[in-house]
Amino acid sequence: MAVMKFLLMIQIMSTVFSVRLQWEDNPDLVEESVIIQGREHIWLMVAMVGDSIDLECNVLFTSKPLGEIRWKSNGALVNQSGDPIVKTKDGVVFLEENHKIDNITEKMDGRSVTCEYEKGQYVGRIEASLNIFKLVIETSKKFCETCTGKAKFIFKESIRSSQNETNVVRRIIFKIAEMTNVESDGITVENDKYSVTLPIDTVKSNQAILAMKPKFVITGNPGQVDSNEEYCKCGLLSPSLKSVDSDEPTKHGFIWIGELSCCNRLKEDT
Repeated sequence: MAVMKFLLMIQIMSTVFSVRLQWEDNPDLVEESVIIQGREHIWLMVAMVGDSIDLECNVLFTSKPLGEIRWKSNGALVNQSGDPIVKTKDGVVFLEENHKIDNITEKMDGRSVTCEYEKGQYVGRIEASLNIFKLVIETSKKFCETCTGKAKFIFKESIRSSQNETNVVRRIIFKIAEMTNVESDGITVENDKYSVTLPIDTVKSNQAILAMKPKFVITGNPGQVDSNEEYCKCGLLSPSLKSVDSDEPTKHGFIWIGELSCCNRLKEDT
C-alpha cells in the first residue's frame, strides 16, 4: 500500500510539475480570439512600425542538466547572445530568456518568432506572430499649400489583415489612443483601417509618430487618392526639429518643412 501511494504521488507530481513553456506577460502579446486545438501555443504580438519588441520566454519546472533554448524567426535559427537566467526552488529549475527586436519595419508583418526548449524526450515550442501597423497621413492639396490644419491619420496593418481578431483590434485601438491622446471612441474603424483626425501642429513633436515614418498621401476629391500618390512636402518635421536617429535636421523618410516646400513642389508640377 505504501509503495502504491508513493508511485501515485510521483505520478501526480510529474503531472503538476511537467516542463512547459510560456510567454511572460506582455500587454501587446494577445491570444487568438478563437483558440483552435493545436494552435494553443500561438500568440499575436501587436506593434507599430518603429517599435521595439522584447519577448521573454519562460521555461517552467525543468531540471538539471538543463536543456537548450532556441529562438527562430520564420523557422530560421537566430543567434542569441548571453545565457538564460536560471532560478532554482526546491530542486525545481525555472529559466528566463529574452529576445529583442529593435526598429520594427513594415516587412516584419506576419513574421513568426518562436522559442523552443528541448530536454531529453521533451520538445516544447511557443510562437509569437507579429501584427505590424503602419501609418499613412491622408490630406488635401490645400493643406499642403498652407501646411496648417487637420489631417487624417490612418493606421493599417502593413501586409495582412487581422480585422477578425478581436484581441488585436482591441489592442491596436488602445495603442493608437495612447499615442495620439485621443479617446478610444474617437477612433474610426473601417474594416482593417483605424483612423483619427488631428491638427497637424499637435503631432509635430510626437516622437512615437515620427518613429513610424508616415507617408503623406494627397487626395483629390474626398476619398479619392491621386493616381500618382503624390507625397505631401509639408511633412511633420521642420528645420528646427531633430531626427529621431540624428542630431541633425533631416528628411527622415518623409519630408521636412524647408527650402523645398509642398507649395514649391505643387508649382513645379503645374
